[in-house]
Amino acid sequence: MVQYNMSDKFTKTDSNIFVEGKPLNEYVNGETFNVCYLREYMDPENEGDFFYAYETVYRNVPNKFKNKFLTDKMKMKILKFCDWNYKEMAKNFANTTRIELIPENKYYQTYEDVFGDVATGNKDMFNDYGQGYARSSLRKDFNPKLTKKKIKFTKYAWSSKVN
Repeated sequence: MVQYNMSDKFTKTDSNIFVEGKPLNEYVNGETFNVCYLREYMDPENEGDFFYAYETVYRNVPNKFKNKFLTDKMKMKILKFCDWNYKEMAKNFANTTRIELIPENKYYQTYEDVFGDVATGNKDMFNDYGQGYARSSLRKDFNPKLTKKKIKFTKYAWSSKVN
């Protein structure tokens, strides 16, 4: 079963509002977005529960390209490519995949960002979208400097494969 028409994780904003000289959308969601490939797996310890594994396909895409990536046609093209090239070895794969667009601020969110004072200094990524890796599904990083800036305090590996 293939799902690709899921809502993406952007916070809707009013285009007429500006904060600190930036459009509200950029202030809330960031100036870039990330195209991620999601695979769903059954949790072997809790029957009936599922978890997701994400891989980044396009990282730090400028917002001016968002409409191009929001189309079902483009998502299906990326999904077919990833499904065709992904070598699945897990027995608990639920046969469900999809493409999600994740805004910069959510993509690079740390434990400190989420939990504040309780996690002061914890710069590990709150969600694993493959931020610090150049996995096989990564096609292009549009801004490697931003990636290195955002993940430099984490324990993630950095690969020279990122363009």
